[in-house]
Amino acid sequence: MARFSASSHHEEVRRALASRLRPTIPASLFLVLLTALAAWPSQSASFQWPDSSHYWRVLVNVNQYIESRPESWFVHDKIVTDLQVLDVTPANYSHAVAQYQRVRALLDARGMYVGTYISGRTVGPASDQKVYPPGSVSLEQMPPTARYIGSWPSQPDRKIIDVTDAETRRAFHAGMKQLWEDVPAPIRFVDNAAIHPAVQKTQPWEAYCENMAEIRHLSESMGSRVIFNIAMHVGLMSDEDARELIDAVGPNNGIALEMPWHPNIQKGKDATAKAVARYRQLLDSGLVVIMIPVDESPQMLADWVRTWRKPDDHIYISGIFWKEPDMSVYYLH
Repeated sequence: MARFSASSHHEEVRRALASRLRPTIPASLFLVLLTALAAWPSQSASFQWPDSSHYWRVLVNVNQYIESRPESWFVHDKIVTDLQVLDVTPANYSHAVAQYQRVRALLDARGMYVGTYISGRTVGPASDQKVYPPGSVSLEQMPPTARYIGSWPSQPDRKIIDVTDAETRRAFHAGMKQLWEDVPAPIRFVDNAAIHPAVQKTQPWEAYCENMAEIRHLSESMGSRVIFNIAMHVGLMSDEDARELIDAVGPNNGIALEMPWHPNIQKGKDATAKAVARYRQLLDSGLVVIMIPVDESPQMLADWVRTWRKPDDHIYISGIFWKEPDMSVYYLH
């Protein structure tokens, strides 16, 4: 398989991808994809968050089956936070890599910025990896001295790193860097990056922020923006918590929230007012916010955000790629 480097050998990468794609697709489509591949390595440096004052959908957790959905569903979309090929086995690995390259080039040709997915705190055996690009650093990439705080629920072989241990973090980031060098991208979606103590008391918030700051610096050094998926209710953050988060994530990088306006927060006017005030602080500091409706109605969430967002905010609501978008949610009149 061709290795991708974000810092060198871009022409060799383009030639390698072209040689893989040409035998499998029609000549007319090949020319479109080749044009997209020529621009691929430079996208990281040129990436800018798109205007969200008119259309604010982003696509989260996209897989290869987006290829079979109508192109008309995506005419306004600019951001795919992460793309993976599912159900990868040793027997079909080469096919999965070629499939990823083809779908990635197709989305690039449509003018989308396509990111990669990685876990921000867990590692697992390489033999358990069933997606491409890999979704986590492998246990084999970690030293024997690495420290863990336990295993992921129902997945005993998937270990959670101790983010308070600097040496473990360094080894973890070295493994992350290796994976990112293999697949350059303008955006890095870092899942399970942190848990705020108001949601669950696990490790210190300060240590989570140190880990995110180091990952952010790594991402920026490779020409990419980063999005951290964090379990938190923003209205329950203290001023110190918010300051640490803003410093860790940095301007023009993002946070993704699966509890952006939880039903328990919706019940209280004071809790909702605190959430609005904290969102305004985060956005005014230059952070990008992606809201992922899980327990909330997308329409209700969108209507609420419209009451306090500013035209120049970089705030987005996630959408499902396999379902036709409801434009009343994603299009701002």
